[in-house]
Amino acid sequence: MMKLIKVNKSQLLPFALLLFAAVTFSLTFSLNRIALTEGIPVFAFVFWQCLGAALLTFAAAAATRQLPTLGHKSLRLYLLFGALTTAVPMILFAFAAPRVPAGAISLGLALPPILTYVFAVLFRIDHVRLLRITGILLGLAGVLLVLLPEQSLPEPGMAPWLLVGFGGPLCYSLSNVCIAVFRPPEMRAIPLTCGVFTCASLISLPVMLVTENWWFFDYTMTDGDWALIGNTLINAVFFVVMFEIIRMAGPVFFSTYGYFGTLIGLGWAALYFGEVPSPWIWAAIAILFVGLFLVNRTSKPSSA
Repeated sequence: MMKLIKVNKSQLLPFALLLFAAVTFSLTFSLNRIALTEGIPVFAFVFWQCLGAALLTFAAAAATRQLPTLGHKSLRLYLLFGALTTAVPMILFAFAAPRVPAGAISLGLALPPILTYVFAVLFRIDHVRLLRITGILLGLAGVLLVLLPEQSLPEPGMAPWLLVGFGGPLCYSLSNVCIAVFRPPEMRAIPLTCGVFTCASLISLPVMLVTENWWFFDYTMTDGDWALIGNTLINAVFFVVMFEIIRMAGPVFFSTYGYFGTLIGLGWAALYFGEVPSPWIWAAIAILFVGLFLVNRTSKPSSA
C-alpha cells in the first residue's frame, strides 16, 4: 500500500493530513445512515450541516483574521465549489444512506483518483496514457461488479441507490480539478471553506423550504442529532484540510485518500452496523485498487 504513494520529506505533512482526511471523512457515511434512519429529513440534514460548518469556519476565520473576500470572482468560486464539493454530494449521499449499506457507499471513495484523471484530461491539464486508460476501465469493472451481481448487495433493488451515492465521488472528482484550476493562489483554506459552506447553505435552504423538509433540534438529543453534529464538525475540518492538501501537493495526490478511505469506511460500517462485505465487494475493491495504481502510474515524476 505504501508503495502506491511515494512520500519524501516535503510530503510528510500532506501525507499525514491525507490519512487524517481519510479516517474522518470515511466516518461520515456511517453517520449519514444513523441520522437519516433516525428520521431527519434529507434537505434539512444537508442544510444544518452546511450552516453549522459555515459558522464554525467563520469563527475560525475571524479569530485568525482571514475573513472571506466578497469580490465577484470570489463569490463565483464559492458558489461553484459549494455546489460541487458540498451541496450536491451531500444531497446524493443523504438520499442513498438509508437505502444502501454504509460500507458499500464508502466504496465510492476509491473512484475520485480515477475520475480526477478523466476530468484532468478533459480540462487539458493532463494527457491520455494507455496505462491510465486501462486503470479507468478496471475502475468501471469494479463498480459494475458491485452493481450487477444480485449477490453483491443485500437486496438487488439497492443498486440504483448505490449509483446515486456514487454521484458524490463524481462531483468530488470534478471539484478537485476545478479547485486546482480556478482557485487563486492567495486564497487561503479557512476563508475559502467558510465561503463554500455559506453558499452551500444558501443553495440548500430554499430547497429545504420548498420541499417542506423543515426540521430543528428539540429537547431530546437522539443518536441522529449527534450524528448530524458529528458530520458538521468533520466536514468543517475536512474541507480546510482538503484545500490545504490540494494547495501543497495537487489534486491527484489529494484524490488518493480514497486508497485508505475505502477500507477505513468499511471498518466504520462494521463497527457501527456489523456489516460484513460480500465476496463481490472484496473483489471489486481489489479491482479498483489495481485500477487506482495504474491511473496514478506516470512515466515522468512531474506528471500529474
